[in-house]
Amino acid sequence: MMLRAENITGGYGEALVHRDISLSVDVGEILVVAGKNGCGKTTLARLLAGQNPVVSGRILRGDTDLTHQQNWQRKAQGIVYMAQTQFVFDSLSVRDNLSLAEGNEAELSGYFQLFPRLQERQDQAAGTMSGGERKILGFVATMLQSGDVYILDEPSEGVQAENIQKMQSVIQAKVDQGKAVILMEQNLSMIEALAHRVLMLGSTGLEFELKGQGITRAALLEGLRV
Repeated sequence: MMLRAENITGGYGEALVHRDISLSVDVGEILVVAGKNGCGKTTLARLLAGQNPVVSGRILRGDTDLTHQQNWQRKAQGIVYMAQTQFVFDSLSVRDNLSLAEGNEAELSGYFQLFPRLQERQDQAAGTMSGGERKILGFVATMLQSGDVYILDEPSEGVQAENIQKMQSVIQAKVDQGKAVILMEQNLSMIEALAHRVLMLGSTGLEFELKGQGITRAALLEGLRV
């Protein structure tokens, strides 16, 4: 497994949001964690990425125990994280945000072809862009980073459908290269297009799993109603 969590418990200080959560993602797999607003998708992403401390349980990258490593240490182990909010440096230009990533000129050129607005606005401060444009910038800056497991927290939020489809192509290309993706998402079309497995997160934790042909619009909607 590229990354697995074994019975992890954690949240924000003494306020525990999740108890005994277990999941795993493998090479070349897109694992979607879905659920209604407020069910704790962001908290789970933060626990996996090292933004929030794990109170109990373990997080493993292969045989390496990441449980007590901070986010920058997990980054060195190949864990790349895009937060739902605060995913760009608003005071920096588009160019400077992208320069902080590790991509080469060829990779950046490819992203500019997909998302030409970023190329047009290279000198613009990220904080002056629209919410959707900032989300695309954060997504590209994340995907330019070298890693093995990409944890993406609602990358489609506020993004136009045309650009969501382009995001999907980028995520799929990463997986085709042998990377793994954990996607926290509510966009049903995106889930249907990408997911190999879906874990439905609810008030009691991970409530059920959908796989392969079982990932249908009806099943997803039923899960979101639970």
